[in-house]
Amino acid sequence: MVYLPMSYVYGARGTGASTALTEALKDELFTQPYDSIDWNKARNQCAQEDLYYPHPLLQDVLWWACYKAEPMLLNSSLRRWALREVMRHVHYEDENTRYVCIGPVNKVLNMLCCWLEDPKSEAFKRHLPRVADFLWVAEDGMKMQGQDPCLSPFPTQ
Repeated sequence: MVYLPMSYVYGARGTGASTALTEALKDELFTQPYDSIDWNKARNQCAQEDLYYPHPLLQDVLWWACYKAEPMLLNSSLRRWALREVMRHVHYEDENTRYVCIGPVNKVLNMLCCWLEDPKSEAFKRHLPRVADFLWVAEDGMKMQGQDPCLSPFPTQ
């Protein structure tokens, strides 16, 4: 379910304001200036240890075709329909879990989707008090509980 809200954030071109903190993070996380990164080329770059199975040529061709076709769909009725459909599923999960969602990563991503859809929405407001359900303070700082210890820190960063 994590990919569903991520698809909305990407499809809606969700962005935040550039701040001194985000610029510092870009400098720390990327090995070259952020604005000079060729994202099409970077898509296929990964450490050999992380490449469990090499991409077949057909997969790379399909990804390239999607990369080229996607800008043509930016303001299309198909994209608007797809974004509405994704949000229908996000709202369904939110309502059926009473805005706790299926885990901490989904919680934060669903909340972000609701904010991107409408920062003043009732759905976004209902998410806010449920964030505390995942957080607690331990002797060594703030913690976020979840099912996957590798993914749990992600939303709190």
